[in-house]
Amino acid sequence: MARATKRSDGRYQKTITIGRKTDGSLARIAVYGKTIKELEIKIAKTKVELEEGIFLSGNDVTFGKIADTWINYFKTDISEKMKLRYQGVLNGHLSPLNDIRVKDLKPLHLQMIINKMHEAGYAQKSMQIVKQAASQVLDLALQNQMVYRNVFEKIKVPHVDAVEREPLTEEQKDLILRTWKGHRMGVPVLIMLYCGIRRGELLALMWSDIDLSAKTLRVSKAADIPRNETKIKKPKTKAGNRIIPIPDILVPVLESARSQAESLYVCPAVKTGGIMSAQAYSEAWKSYMHFLNIQAGGRDRSRSNPKIIAMDPFTAHQLRHTYATMLYDADVDVKTAQKLLGHKDLTVTMKIYTHLSAKKETIGIDRLNNHLSEEFGQKTLMNA
Repeated sequence: MARATKRSDGRYQKTITIGRKTDGSLARIAVYGKTIKELEIKIAKTKVELEEGIFLSGNDVTFGKIADTWINYFKTDISEKMKLRYQGVLNGHLSPLNDIRVKDLKPLHLQMIINKMHEAGYAQKSMQIVKQAASQVLDLALQNQMVYRNVFEKIKVPHVDAVEREPLTEEQKDLILRTWKGHRMGVPVLIMLYCGIRRGELLALMWSDIDLSAKTLRVSKAADIPRNETKIKKPKTKAGNRIIPIPDILVPVLESARSQAESLYVCPAVKTGGIMSAQAYSEAWKSYMHFLNIQAGGRDRSRSNPKIIAMDPFTAHQLRHTYATMLYDADVDVKTAQKLLGHKDLTVTMKIYTHLSAKKETIGIDRLNNHLSEEFGQKTLMNA
């Protein structure tokens, strides 16, 4: 076997033989690793896969066939939630490609799927995930020399303006504060609102992660909650591991909640006391939205009366966005905000702060116009 060579991108590479092509010549693939050790591990894994017949060869391999191999044997290190999402993409948007031989695929095949999604109003991120999945499947075909190039690599994803995430209104925040004792999601929602943690981080949060004497909350793990069993995982990046200050107003709430807690988890499943499943969380959130609506003066539907919506429902991510807004309004600098929010990339925090700044300028100009209108009344400069 040839010795490993170091590439210009810093990775190590070895070429190994995986069999013979239809013309009798040797079929080879390149294996890559960030270190020699990682490279040797991947080579050993590849040899096992060869023995088990996982690697595909031949001119008639279809996209669907190699996609199955990709999702089942080459995406084993991703979260269950992400794997389910990829599987949904393969079974849904990319299913028209299943019976096409990979060597017959053209850029148009995927571009038509992406364009159809755009016309249907899909978000840009959804289209990017479809392209990502299709391109990675063809990367596997390329590595196994079934194709000469990845025809999906340069597919264009149309730009779509992201849906603006709005923070909670003052009425919504006031309702949460007034009613937190009345529902089991009251305390978890206050934590998300005033500490800015993500849903998965909340569900994995344990009382041992909260230091009330130091007034801090430690984030070191998150719950991955796909449709089946919930799993605990480490944050995706080092930025996800962080210590968050607990506001003074939240300390007595947490002291009271901890003294009555019957679980190690701050937001446990009711039946087991363990981590919530996806279904348990969904039911708890719907129950909480219903509770808030009733507390706001809403009403359930009955035979004689229609349902009354007195409070617009909100999402867990809106609580996090509200926390970011409060940091901005409190003049917390962007680097500190990045650390508290657990953003790996400063540009993510900057995007939020820039948007809030532009919004504040607009509000300021509107207030100035209202002030001048009140001061001048019906007068105008033209009549002066």
